[in-house]
Amino acid sequence: MTTAVTASPLATAVAPSPRRPRVLYFGAAFGAAASALTIVSLLAVYLQLRAENLANGETALPEGVVLPLTPGNMGMVTLCMSAVTLAWVVYALRNDDRPHAYVGLALTLVFGAAFIVDTAYLYQQLALSPTSGPIAGLLYAVTGAHLVMTVVAMLFAAVMGFQALGGQLTGRDAEGMTAAAIYWYVMIAVYAVVWYGIYITK
Repeated sequence: MTTAVTASPLATAVAPSPRRPRVLYFGAAFGAAASALTIVSLLAVYLQLRAENLANGETALPEGVVLPLTPGNMGMVTLCMSAVTLAWVVYALRNDDRPHAYVGLALTLVFGAAFIVDTAYLYQQLALSPTSGPIAGLLYAVTGAHLVMTVVAMLFAAVMGFQALGGQLTGRDAEGMTAAAIYWYVMIAVYAVVWYGIYITK
């Protein structure tokens, strides 16, 4: 008498689709590179035009307009602090510590909002019309483009934070927040270049 052997249901189950290798990493890297190249290109035009004016004995900005240094410095310090808090977020998610990740993300977004307010204060102190000359227009174009990049970085991090809130970004699956961190860090690096080119070498 033979005994029938029943196959396990798992043996006939459909294999899961292969995981896409680091798609968000590459997407964030390409997006950050495109944003950085746009801003740096505008900055290069600004610096070239400013150098030509100074070589001709002209002032870079209209008479009586002073580019304040303090708001630019505070913006740099604020973004550096946000780099630390965002690294904390990624570390916490990697270790399945979502409460600390939420605190770090909230602080990161607060720092991002503080940077936007700081730039708005700079515009108020500058009291310069974008239409007062090509250099003024380029100054607003460079800093405004970086503001847009900052907002995109904040939205990216916030969306990944909502995913973490749903339990999707923990342990090895924290790729989304790491991708947001890549974009954020490039945004900070771009501002470092803008900060040196516009505020330090003015």
